[in-house]
Formats: sequence, structure tokens, C-alpha cells
Amino acid sequence: MSAYLMAAMTVHDPIVYKEYIKEVPSIVTKHEGHYIIRGGTYEVVEGSWPGNRVAVIEFPTYEKALSFVSDPEYRPIAEIRHKSTTSDVWLTEGVTSNPDTKSMKGFLLGNIIMENMELYNKYAERVPDVFERLEGTYLARGGKCEVIEGNYHLDRVVIGGFLNKDSVYDFYKSDAYAPLLEIRTDASDSNIVIIEGI
Repeated sequence: MSAYLMAAMTVHDPIVYKEYIKEVPSIVTKHEGHYIIRGGTYEVVEGSWPGNRVAVIEFPTYEKALSFVSDPEYRPIAEIRHKSTTSDVWLTEGVTSNPDTKSMKGFLLGNIIMENMELYNKYAERVPDVFERLEGTYLARGGKCEVIEGNYHLDRVVIGGFLNKDSVYDFYKSDAYAPLLEIRTDASDSNIVIIEGI
């Protein structure tokens, strides 16, 4: 199954950071990764999200993502990012169906902090039908996740892909989703971002 390396960064030195932007794609490609989000405009629609720039890299497996992170060739490139940003980086496994992300240009990113599991399960049982009817595709939905850098507390990571950013808003603001959104907000402390992809 695919895995997603997610980075939320506050860029302090844009000139130095441009060097990182230039150097990192070759090492991402070496480990069979590709960006699905790389600095697109976004809106935090619930809770909070660290940083002012978001990147998400899709890898074919969790192991490939970890090999990217630990590659000695990546260390000096990561050092450029460390000098120019404050970063929170985490890794989450994708869903087993391995959806094709090539046509997805809008994404919903979520970190859900569970507070009432029984109530949340009612949401989790019903939301996939609404998500699919409104043309969303789950890329990650509560699988294994870990913090690679930073102190951002993770619980349940969700990534949803859509045709474009407007489609994400169509889902999020729909009458069909409204009662489920109410259940989720009662059951959890949610941090949700709607963002454009590459």
C-alpha cells in the first residue's frame, strides 16, 4: 500500500529554502516518490495546522518512504530545510486500494484527535458513502502513522483526494455531509485543511 510523507513548514529564509526546493526532487524520485502537494494554497477549516507551507509526497510503500527519510544522500538536503524552515514531518500509511492520484488536484488533510470513540465510530461507518458519492477518494484513513520531525501530536490521519479544490469544498459544505460533520466535531478535536495539489 502507498504511504504519504507530510510536511508542514514555516519558511524563515525563502532564499535558502529555494535551494532545498531545487535539490530535493531527485532524491524523492530515487525512492519512487512523487509530490501530490507542494506549496499549494490552503485554508484551515477546523482547528489549527502548523506552518505556512504544506508538502505531501506519495511513495509506493511505507518502507520506500522510510528509505527516503534515512538516505545519507538526503541528509545534507534536509539540512538546507532545517536552516530555512521550522518543520513538522510525519508519515502515514495509505489505504489498501492504492488509488491513482494523477487526476487529483484538490485534497483534504486531517489530523483527528479522538475523544469519544463510540460516537466517532458512528461517523466512520457512514462517511465513506457520502465521501464517494461526492467524488472523494480516501488515500489515507486512520492507518499507521508516525512523527518523523517536530512535536505535532498525531492520532488519526486522513487524506482525501478530489478532482480539484472546489470539489473538496463541495463535499465539505454539502447538506449530505453536514450531519456527519456534527457527529465528528462532537466526537473529536479535528484539524482539517483544504489544499490544492500539483
